[in-house]
Amino acid sequence: MTIADSPLLLGIFLAAFGGLLSFLSPCVLPLVPGYLGFLTGSVVSGDSKPPRRQLLAHSLSFVAGFAVVFTIAGIALGQFILQLQNGLDYVRWFGGIAVIVLGVHTMGLLRIPFLNRQAKISAEDKLPRGRLTSSFFLGVFFAAGWSPCVGVILSGIFAVAATQGAKAGVLFFAYAVGLGIPFILTAFAIGSITPLLRRMNKHLGVVSAVSGAFLIVVGVLLLTDSFTRLATYAPVFEPSFLN
Repeated sequence: MTIADSPLLLGIFLAAFGGLLSFLSPCVLPLVPGYLGFLTGSVVSGDSKPPRRQLLAHSLSFVAGFAVVFTIAGIALGQFILQLQNGLDYVRWFGGIAVIVLGVHTMGLLRIPFLNRQAKISAEDKLPRGRLTSSFFLGVFFAAGWSPCVGVILSGIFAVAATQGAKAGVLFFAYAVGLGIPFILTAFAIGSITPLLRRMNKHLGVVSAVSGAFLIVVGVLLLTDSFTRLATYAPVFEPSFLN
């Protein structure tokens, strides 16, 4: 297997879907109204909320913050992987096994205590509320101190990105888009979507199960080198500008 063998479009889809699952995870979804409240410096609820334009501006700034960090991390990973071209199979095997284990953990079938630890970087008490720059840097700190749910899924994206070399940054940007778009849409419709968020909070166990299954599928694809076989179909569904 070589880096060029892996279809980028499939990786982009998996990364974006992983970002969506991260947004719906028990570590992120219940906190979204609180994040929006901090970003705008006000209380966000169905009866009391800041102007929609203000919510959108701050949510865009917040998403830009973590998108920059994730994308830079992906570019750095890609440059590192390029130096390991001859050992890429070992990276794929190790990544596949690790992602399958993470998937089993996420489904609750296996508990690995250290995966539940949060690398927390608290910046809320240091950043002035209501400023766009604060929203941007809060996004940066969110990416740097991601929660266990986000970290586990992101580890799966790391494993997929390891097959893409210099294009790894594209996958991490796709992950940020998958995580960021639902956040922005929630800010846009916060008044009407709040009841839906409450209902979804009751089904977070289903999200964990789907996330675990997603990771296991990604791990199996890596372990069996199915990405390489799927590359034979790449000219059919992968635009030339992604190559």
